[in-house]
Amino acid sequence: TGGDEINANCYATDAQTQSDLASRGLTIEQALDSFTQASHNALAEIGKTPVVWEEMVLDHQVTLPNDTLVLVWISSANVGAVAEKGFKVIHAASDYFYLDCG
Repeated sequence: TGGDEINANCYATDAQTQSDLASRGLTIEQALDSFTQASHNALAEIGKTPVVWEEMVLDHQVTLPNDTLVLVWISSANVGAVAEKGFKVIHAASDYFYLDCG
């Protein structure tokens, strides 16, 4: 369901987004958590397992079900930290091999 390279600055500086968040009493992190939970619930309803990037576990304040798969791509050093939180890991760290943008 994503979560890699989130640039929250674009949301923090967008007046419409800030107005919507304020009217709902949410921070950007809380809105991300709400979106993530809704996405994961929808996947669970159709028998699918959610997959997120490691940033969702290590950098953001989101609630993830324990059956969430976490794709570690930034560094192999992060595999242990993700596994210690109880998640299954897909180890695809870019410190060994990374194809991007052609």
